[in-house]
Amino acid sequence: MALENLIKLEDELLSAEGSISSVILGDSGGTITGKIKVSIYGSVYVNYELSMNPKTPGQGAMVGNASAIDDEGVSNTAALQGVWKRTGHVMKIYCIDDISDGMIHLAVVSIDFRDDSIKVDFSRIAS
Repeated sequence: MALENLIKLEDELLSAEGSISSVILGDSGGTITGKIKVSIYGSVYVNYELSMNPKTPGQGAMVGNASAIDDEGVSNTAALQGVWKRTGHVMKIYCIDDISDGMIHLAVVSIDFRDDSIKVDFSRIAS
């Protein structure tokens, strides 16, 4: 069975951009925080907790959270889970987001450490 038969995405692909606020490294991983402007959620503050795969350098697991507030003061939160892989200066996080508005997003987060940028491409999972 093809993957597209198992998971259906809404037609609209959404993109958002932002910047890294901090990077904190440890022996077994690290934490990246940032701020992203998302059209449907407003200002989104993200926290990605990274752990390294002990068998494969440059990749591992991610858990995180996000908190958003839009121009009208409506807030949402999200639980984030996924995996990451770094190639050169760019890290990609492949993530599933559980949003407090009842939506589930499938997202690809691209972090470029050369310019501290974050780009998120995502779509909602159709019910």
